[in-house]
Amino acid sequence: MYKFLAVWAAGLLVLLGASLSYLFMPGSVPEGQAPLVSLRGEGVGPFQADFNRAADRVRVVAVLSPTRPAALAGASALQLLLMEFADLPILVQVVWEPQEETDWAPPPTEVLGRLRDKRVKQYWDKERKVSKEMGAGQVRVFSRGAAWREALPAPVVSAESVRDEAGTLRTFLRSVTPPAESGRPQVAGNVARAI
Repeated sequence: MYKFLAVWAAGLLVLLGASLSYLFMPGSVPEGQAPLVSLRGEGVGPFQADFNRAADRVRVVAVLSPTRPAALAGASALQLLLMEFADLPILVQVVWEPQEETDWAPPPTEVLGRLRDKRVKQYWDKERKVSKEMGAGQVRVFSRGAAWREALPAPVVSAESVRDEAGTLRTFLRSVTPPAESGRPQVAGNVARAI
């Protein structure tokens, strides 16, 4: 009887450990992307350093909730835009942060996988440090050459929703795409309708 209870308790502990690991461990980013960066005690330092290292490119910063449906749709819309502008030198910094009561853990693999492009770098910002620097809004676009010194530079495009403002983002990205790179996207269907 004791052996049965010991085996049952051990099985329950393994199940509990696996469940807690799934809930509290960050997911994995898609192949080819840098690992998920957790912005903890050092402030926004790693995020700011990545932003400044990519000053030779357009930078898109999106701040999203890992559980809000509109934010997840925004991540998918951003991936479609990246597919449309596959040759554009760009860095997309996606900051996942708690915005809902359900956002108490880092995003799982399924959420991180919504953005598959290798030009994406993803962050978990439990303390919402990036939002405090950026202010309100889901997405910001920064021009080539803009650097973050004392304060974040002014964006050239600012939008409350990636999904709802996809046309504005597309227009700006077309304006900075060299003529040889501005062909129609190599994706199935009409991206404009999909967003």
